[in-house]
Amino acid sequence: MFSMAERESYTRVTNASRGPLRLRSSLSAWFERSPDRNLAVLAFALGASLTLAYHPFKQLERGDPAIYDYIAQSILRGQMPYRDIIDPKAPASMFLSAVAMAAGKVIGVSEVYAVRGLHILLVGLLTMVIYLVAESYLRNRTAAIIACLIPLMRDDIVTMMLEGTQPKLSMMILGMVAMLFIAKDRPLWAGIFSMLSCLCWQPGLLFTGTAVLIFSRYLTRWRDLRAVKVIAGAIVPLALTALYFYLRGAFGPLIEWTLIYPYSVFAPRGERPLGAALGHLWHVTYRVFQRDVVVLGMSVIGAVMFAVERLRAKRTWRESLKSTDLFRDAILIPPAVYLVFCLINMQGGVDLIPFLPFIGIFGGWFFVEVAQLIGARRVARASVGRLTIWLPRVALAFILLTVLTRAAAYRFEGWSLQYQNQLLKDALADVGPNDKIYVHSTAEILLLLNRPNLNPYISFDSGADDYIASKTPGGFGAVIEGMEAEAPKFIAISRLRNVTHRAELEEWVAEHYERMPINGYDIYVRKEK
Repeated sequence: MFSMAERESYTRVTNASRGPLRLRSSLSAWFERSPDRNLAVLAFALGASLTLAYHPFKQLERGDPAIYDYIAQSILRGQMPYRDIIDPKAPASMFLSAVAMAAGKVIGVSEVYAVRGLHILLVGLLTMVIYLVAESYLRNRTAAIIACLIPLMRDDIVTMMLEGTQPKLSMMILGMVAMLFIAKDRPLWAGIFSMLSCLCWQPGLLFTGTAVLIFSRYLTRWRDLRAVKVIAGAIVPLALTALYFYLRGAFGPLIEWTLIYPYSVFAPRGERPLGAALGHLWHVTYRVFQRDVVVLGMSVIGAVMFAVERLRAKRTWRESLKSTDLFRDAILIPPAVYLVFCLINMQGGVDLIPFLPFIGIFGGWFFVEVAQLIGARRVARASVGRLTIWLPRVALAFILLTVLTRAAAYRFEGWSLQYQNQLLKDALADVGPNDKIYVHSTAEILLLLNRPNLNPYISFDSGADDYIASKTPGGFGAVIEGMEAEAPKFIAISRLRNVTHRAELEEWVAEHYERMPINGYDIYVRKEK
């Protein structure tokens, strides 16, 4: 017989030895209870952590992301987009970056670093939401895992999403969340998130249209009010945004620069004949994907296979409209609509970002469907049967290995953000607190110096100069006269190739300014009289 003290000692030792086993058992049970949730968390962790291999805090500020970062910084100064800084993109992503900058200040992080940190999280969120959407629509975990890995294969694509504020990234995250709510039969939330996507970049409206089509069962059913809930949900963020801009005295400029100018000037200027548009799309796509264009081809085949399956389900049209699987059509609509948009107006590689989730999703579907097709035609051979099981797994392992290998092999080269920052601060060290600066396009100068621009005109390209001139008494000459009247001490002029009034700007610069010897930047100082 054991004494009471011996029994207590034995119990303590036994429980201690069982502790690790009990912990492992509970973790395993937790994973088994909700594998999709846990795989989604792992997808987020992988996507976010993988970005660190691409040195997000060293990448240069440049191009459009620098403009959007500057707009976010200007918001913190109390300025308003479209009224005080003109750019045709919808405003939500800039306000999101402004929130990140404000949070960064609280913890002592620079504004640029705060935005980079935000976009590390956004890449993780994109990876996670791609997995969730793929699993909901494809109903295959292996395909869903492949889907969330494919967008991480190309280092130039990952760095495009990390160099600063990227409206197309936030647009796609919110749009894919809307797709998830379509699958979950939540019309109100689908409407809310689809409009939030549109408020990041206007083409995000395609997600609202997709939700309306699915919940109205292709515009044939309105009595259940599900499509109406989508519209009501979409109205909420749109109305709040309109009210905010109205109260800040910027509602008119919001409408003018996000709706009227893109429709009447920007889009027509970018139009190409169909043949030229297809050629440009292929050229940009191949330049970005290079040899990985093979994966893109597989994805296109996967999309065709998925479309054929959905068409077969509609052999009896009326019955198909009642199907609980009708929502699966939704995954085909956004990439098809966005493809039409790209044929009308596509600028460059960054415009491929909205395709990334669908390239991943249909790429995953390709491997799963090919394996199933092989299995359907097998001739009682066990080796063929095993192939149908292992083909998707081998594809997954290969893609994962490619993602990890390329991330590990990436080497940062060229100027760093830190060098760029020091270069500009040294070059413009003579800028006094009352000196004015005018910058065209190279907004990183204003961002890194934390200085406001002379006027709202951060870029005159794509017909913006003609549009501004049409709204200004005296035309574009009056715009230049107004700038000359302010007599900015320093100006930086670049990216004038698509500016109609380029000659007038260059003439003004040549008359009143002389170029400074700064490597990589066209910066001019005012001539002494």
